[in-house]
Amino acid sequence: MRTVLAPSQTDVARVSCSARPARRASAGDDRCLGVGGDGRLIEAPQRLARRQFLAVLATSVGAQAAPWRQFLGNGSRSLDGGERLPTEWSDGHNVAWRAAVPGYGQSSPVVVQDRAFVTSVDGAQKESLLVTSIDLALGELLWTQRIDSAQRIEESDMVSTAAPTPAVHGDTLITFFETGNLLATSLEGERRWERRLTEEYGEFRGRHGVGSSLRMCRAGVLALVAHDGPSYLICVDPEDGRTVWKTDRPDGVSWSTPTTVEHVGREFVLVSAGGALEAYATEDGSQLWVLDGLDGAFIASPTPMNGGAIIGSSMKGKTAAVRFGSEASSVPEVVWHAQEASSYFSSPLLHRDRVYMTSKAGIAFCLRSDTGDSVWHSRLEGQCWASSIGLGDHVYFFGVDGVTDVVQAGDKFVPVASNRLSVGGRLYGVALADRGLLLRYAKDLVLVAGGGPPDISP
Repeated sequence: MRTVLAPSQTDVARVSCSARPARRASAGDDRCLGVGGDGRLIEAPQRLARRQFLAVLATSVGAQAAPWRQFLGNGSRSLDGGERLPTEWSDGHNVAWRAAVPGYGQSSPVVVQDRAFVTSVDGAQKESLLVTSIDLALGELLWTQRIDSAQRIEESDMVSTAAPTPAVHGDTLITFFETGNLLATSLEGERRWERRLTEEYGEFRGRHGVGSSLRMCRAGVLALVAHDGPSYLICVDPEDGRTVWKTDRPDGVSWSTPTTVEHVGREFVLVSAGGALEAYATEDGSQLWVLDGLDGAFIASPTPMNGGAIIGSSMKGKTAAVRFGSEASSVPEVVWHAQEASSYFSSPLLHRDRVYMTSKAGIAFCLRSDTGDSVWHSRLEGQCWASSIGLGDHVYFFGVDGVTDVVQAGDKFVPVASNRLSVGGRLYGVALADRGLLLRYAKDLVLVAGGGPPDISP
């Protein structure tokens, strides 16, 4: 395993190498870029001989990553052909590299071209917000962009910390923070535009902060602000940051990320919040319908399925599957409720006609996707905050304490492996790369890759 250390805080600052009324119903290049003191990007020399040596070791990882441009990647996180990815790993086996990331963050990585991007914060009051790019083949930090926070928030284990996952549109990276900063940079770290939503529309309120990730749609990039103050869903143009539309919502906390779906030729976005499922047209932000009766559905994100969606709830008996109507404006029908299964931080996974989810108690459930009937359930090592991924014949459950349980996909609970690395901090997010799996810990990013280089850490 290759280990890359983050530069100090001082080094990072100088050279970072490294509407219509709704219908309502009830449901039951080889350079290293940094930011100079004047805010301009500057270039730092590379140790070419070292890089060339590591490049040889990293050839099995793949220099070109499969795009994973936003939270939950393709939305369903279900992929066949996962045979190139390992089911077992340890510090000295199937780990290509480990990179220390500046600051502390809970967001998942996003992947495009040959690099990964993560966000983090720094300071007792979250004074600094950080965006970092990592070379996917070598695990080296390419650049870090640092900006001032628009809202001071005391650092606490009970408050979200750089939780929203970024999104990539073309060659533009858009990042969002619980401080209200909405920032766009090029993939090389050049700042393009910035907005401060807390200064425009009011500070974010609530005991646990804002955690919803960005979501791309045809009209732009969506940000959900659902808290104890004025709440809204906003769509901005990724090219210049202007508001395409903004729809106000009732006050109320939600950490769920919006999900875009297409039905009968129309794109709309689903929002789980306030014990209800809401649908908005992405072209203008008009609310299409609201489905009530989904208590506890405000953490997990809706999971799209053919003609409908699975709505995860943290409450027993409330996770549901809905079928969309004949028109986009038609209130959907609830086709089943899960009797015992619940979905806590991680969102439900639909993989090969089975639905997988994990409860607050760390119990994994497998259900039939057509009826919601239970197939099996079993206790894991602990809670899962990162959402599960289905890869070919396997399902990966990512425990917040760092244990990844891999089980056989199917109608029997068959454990395959239980994997742990000697990395401190919680495991918050994951992303798929070409032939690799990115694990995002609080202060580290790890690439797990089958047939990767041997352990070459000191």
